[in-house]
Amino acid sequence: MIIDDLRGLVVRPTLTALQMGGEAAENLVLGTGLVESGFRALRQVKGPALGVYQCEPATYDDILRYLERREDIARRLRPLAAGDWPPTAEQLVWNLKFATAICRIHYWRKPGAIPTDRAGQAAYWKRHYNTALGRGTVARYMKCARPLTEGIIS
Repeated sequence: MIIDDLRGLVVRPTLTALQMGGEAAENLVLGTGLVESGFRALRQVKGPALGVYQCEPATYDDILRYLERREDIARRLRPLAAGDWPPTAEQLVWNLKFATAICRIHYWRKPGAIPTDRAGQAAYWKRHYNTALGRGTVARYMKCARPLTEGIIS
């Protein structure tokens, strides 16, 4: 996949619909997809995570509970979902815009502004998405997110 296509056709329109856009947010979401799955895996190997952003069902359920209290955000998310509300976690596998929205909402709930540089975003991803218990590293994010400056995924 070409990063510019993902940005222009999926990520930017999704974040715009959520009113949670901007270049830093776009890069963080794209970087998350690159490090979590390389935009190649729809299910975690030997784990429960789903979709290209590798969202765990428990995290998804927590986001849905959050949205019960944030009708303003839920209202902007609903048009990106297919079928009945709330969607099952399986939608993270096949609905790329919905999965992108869930990834962004996950970060939306975290403190602090999204860093604008790749190193800062790598640390932000590790702290807020992969967490201290996760096997991911800042160095791996830095390597995986390199296509953000090159525009392609090899």
